[in-house]
Amino acid sequence: MKRVAIALVFVVVILVSCGIFAFAQTKEEYYRAGYVYFSQGDYARALEAYKKALEMDPQFVDARYWLGKTLEQMGQLQEAVKEWRLVLLSSPRHRDAFQKWRAYAPSFVQDGEVVERYRTLFLREESLTLSREEGWSTLAPLALVLLGRKDFSSLYLAAWCFRWAKERLSPLFAPYEERALQGALENLTQEDWMQDPRLVYRFLQEVTLRFGGDEKWQEMLKKTLDRAFAYTLGLPEEQGAEGVELTLRGGEVEKRIIRGGEVQEPTGFFLKE
Repeated sequence: MKRVAIALVFVVVILVSCGIFAFAQTKEEYYRAGYVYFSQGDYARALEAYKKALEMDPQFVDARYWLGKTLEQMGQLQEAVKEWRLVLLSSPRHRDAFQKWRAYAPSFVQDGEVVERYRTLFLREESLTLSREEGWSTLAPLALVLLGRKDFSSLYLAAWCFRWAKERLSPLFAPYEERALQGALENLTQEDWMQDPRLVYRFLQEVTLRFGGDEKWQEMLKKTLDRAFAYTLGLPEEQGAEGVELTLRGGEVEKRIIRGGEVQEPTGFFLKE
């Protein structure tokens, strides 16, 4: 009896180490075999199993996601990102694939000329015409790179990219767009206002229209407006725009200066072309 038990254990070991594929005939069986190999740390065989499953069904999302994880464990990060990108192209709400893609994708984007290309379109307020593939491989990773910066124009450009990505790639980009807009608001400086007042105006108008009813955003917006308008009015930044009433009216910001309790003549602050 003891010899029989030993023989059975030996057979199981042989099957696990060498023969799982011998019994796998369907994509689900290859997928399960891949999981067994992955859990054992045998990534080469896991890779083979997941690829077999995908040969049978290229749209097998779970197998492709785990293929990416296997490649990650093997140190083939760029290839892993490609697999997760394929998952997201077919399943835009796949949160696990999104988090994996988000962790590594920014490392493989070259931002030099690409940034300038998107920045030019952004400044001209032109619409983007990109494939979803290019969106996942270039624009969205670039937006994540820009999100890590601390200057107003990069963060506003990131928000613009995230808005496109939210609408055309995945709703999972929505919080990233808001985070970029908040960062742009917090990092808006007097220098930004001086260099490109139209861009700043466009940004402030957008934030006001979208988040003006939110108390948190109202407070942030007020602080930013105080700093920016204080500079334009020639007041110390720390003084803010105290004594000045400001109103957005279509293409114009109207200001009213209050001195001694009396309202002075209202004047146009900035007329949008």
